[in-house]
Amino acid sequence: MSKLSTLFRYFFTPKKFNSRNRIEKIQNSGMRKHAKFVRKNSPFYARHWKGLKDEQWAEFPLIDKSIMMENLEDLLTVRIDVNKAKSLADDAEKSRDFSPKIGPYSIGYSSGTSGSRGMHFVSEKEQAGWAGFMLARGLDGSIFSKHRIGLILRANSNTFESVGSNRIKFKFYDLMKPLEEIHESILQDKLDILIGPPSVLRYLSDVKSPLKVRKLVSAAEVLDEIDRTHIEAHFGQIVHQFYSSTEGEIAATCELGTLHLNEEIMVIQKQWVDQEKGWYHPIISDFKRRTQPIIRYRLNDILVASKQPCKCGDVRESIDSIMGRQDDIFLLKKNDDEGFEQVIPDFIRRAVMQMHPEITAYCAIQKSPEEIEIQLLPEGLEDISLQGFKQVWQNMKTIEPSITLAKYSFKPSTTKLRRIRRDFDLPSKN
Repeated sequence: MSKLSTLFRYFFTPKKFNSRNRIEKIQNSGMRKHAKFVRKNSPFYARHWKGLKDEQWAEFPLIDKSIMMENLEDLLTVRIDVNKAKSLADDAEKSRDFSPKIGPYSIGYSSGTSGSRGMHFVSEKEQAGWAGFMLARGLDGSIFSKHRIGLILRANSNTFESVGSNRIKFKFYDLMKPLEEIHESILQDKLDILIGPPSVLRYLSDVKSPLKVRKLVSAAEVLDEIDRTHIEAHFGQIVHQFYSSTEGEIAATCELGTLHLNEEIMVIQKQWVDQEKGWYHPIISDFKRRTQPIIRYRLNDILVASKQPCKCGDVRESIDSIMGRQDDIFLLKKNDDEGFEQVIPDFIRRAVMQMHPEITAYCAIQKSPEEIEIQLLPEGLEDISLQGFKQVWQNMKTIEPSITLAKYSFKPSTTKLRRIRRDFDLPSKN
């Protein structure tokens, strides 16, 4: 059954859309049917949408990770003991055996890089459909041809075990293992496609890997421009992307490397951070996800909307970049002592790159409102310039924090790479 569902979704997933009207019809029809089903089967959403009709789905009150986790058992459309599921997921993390399920439902954790871990539940049917959709978006070849697909992941998934076949082989590489060991295994397996975090793809380029694959796909971390440049230079090809989260598969690249939103399976509304610049928080409503519905869910990520249509001809909306998360925004004291100014990751990234023309990697960490730590590669760079930062503080009218240089410490592993992050929260006002 699972392989038939995978094939069905694969063949009925359009490679491209040439009509916005068609996309909107799919979304409106999908959301109306989905809202009716979810209201009937999810006690949480039935309460949350009280007083609103299914046709008003675009106006349903928002949820986020904290609301979802506080109401998880009632939010699901099937009755699952969440405490039992947490115990099963904890055991899987320790044993590295991710095959146990509760009935037909797989359980997993998010990585928890934002400070709180999310849980996700998915049925066998949903897994099979998701696999068919992602193969349609990322395979670049017939599903009936032979493909060897490598997945460098923090945790394996029942999805890949269930849809593998004699022609499509999935190879899982556990990020808990040493990178040298992962590299050797990848070389031996003679892959066609490699999917992994950009920090690991960057490692492979830095060690001058002789790996030859038809397609490289970055996933699970934000692909920073400095990493993209190095990876593409070494491997001589576009680094494609899957932009996903615990809450859904949000975007994938076309043949030109442009990230297009997966609008045929979800609606992505915009909560503007800066409409003129195209910066927004995505509010996602996935009308294909039934076990754990994600409807009007506000992500912490900040996306940058493309101002021009993609030359590939696909009219699905595209994004220029994933700027970072709300909790990656730096908080600097204002000059007038009237609270804090928010400094988005893009400003910090640009200032770092002005420090020296030979920078190949970096991490910028705000330790407190008064201190920022910068880690640079290569080590020992001389004549470091802080002018880019001074310009930011001047333009933003903030008090200048101290900037300290420290040894570059990140090593690719199960910990996600966040090149720009804030390591503190302001005390809440009572």
